[in-house]
Amino acid sequence: MVEGAVSAMLAGDASQAKRPVLSRLSVAMFGMVMGIGGLANAWGAASKTFGFPLVISQVLLGIATAIFAVLVLAHLAKLLLHFPDVAEEFAHPVRSSFFPAISVASIVLSIGLRNYAFEVANVLWCMGAGLHLIFAMVLIRRWVLHAQDEGVLTPAWFIPVVGNILVPVGGVPLGYVEVSWFFFSVGLMLWLSFFTIVLHRVLFVPAMSQRSLPTLFILLAPPSIGLSAYLAFTGGQAGAMGDILYCLALFIAMLLLSLIRHAAHGPFFMSWWAMTFPVDGWAGASIGYYHARPSTYTAAIALVALGLASCVVLWVTTRTTFHMASGAAFNED
Repeated sequence: MVEGAVSAMLAGDASQAKRPVLSRLSVAMFGMVMGIGGLANAWGAASKTFGFPLVISQVLLGIATAIFAVLVLAHLAKLLLHFPDVAEEFAHPVRSSFFPAISVASIVLSIGLRNYAFEVANVLWCMGAGLHLIFAMVLIRRWVLHAQDEGVLTPAWFIPVVGNILVPVGGVPLGYVEVSWFFFSVGLMLWLSFFTIVLHRVLFVPAMSQRSLPTLFILLAPPSIGLSAYLAFTGGQAGAMGDILYCLALFIAMLLLSLIRHAAHGPFFMSWWAMTFPVDGWAGASIGYYHARPSTYTAAIALVALGLASCVVLWVTTRTTFHMASGAAFNED
């Protein structure tokens, strides 16, 4: 019986390996654009606030833009040549939550490119905001109409829901204030609901798989990005709401730091990129908060956050390089 199971597993791996690489391309790879692009934006903010070299942000932004272009072309080709594989991925209860990573990545690049190519940034933001609204509507509608298995729920569900909060960070500076308020309101209210659901799953349902554990870091994204969005609306003034979001993000960051050994150990998966963007967002929000409430403490926290974000992205990038070189990145089921 054991031999039969092993044989079936090996046969499945062999069948997976025989499929074209393009058909095995995961939409979760857009997490690389979010992670590197988010770090570029954080370093861009640090260059203005602390006088750090702007070239660091520019290099990271160039890398993220190049990866985004390659991934968009590759996934368009996959859509045309391997549509059943795309449909299967979109129907998956877990992997489907990563499709809005495409729209989030577009908005992240829009934020970084705004100072260099305003029209390009404007197009990327409009495309990202529109696409994210579609993804959020389709996925939430699916969750409403069909009973979901709580055992497969992960914090990745936050991507289509809370990704709405990122829209104002790029939209307000471009002049889309009213539209940004719409996305911010939807994302903020749904975050409160889904945070309760996800926390219940984490606490009372059997432990998540090793591959899903890094998605716990997504819990850091809503208060961090929410703070950046709030600062965008208020012109950089923190206020009571900003103080609350800042403190909540700081607590979650401390909690996740204590859990990092449990969340990131064992075999490497592309899901580890889920750790990068939330930490980037925390770094960017901490820098923005320091600008609003300058003190020794807020400066120290901002610098620590930026250092941790840089280390996490560098670490995951290094692991990804070996993961792709071995071909394992294209064999994840």
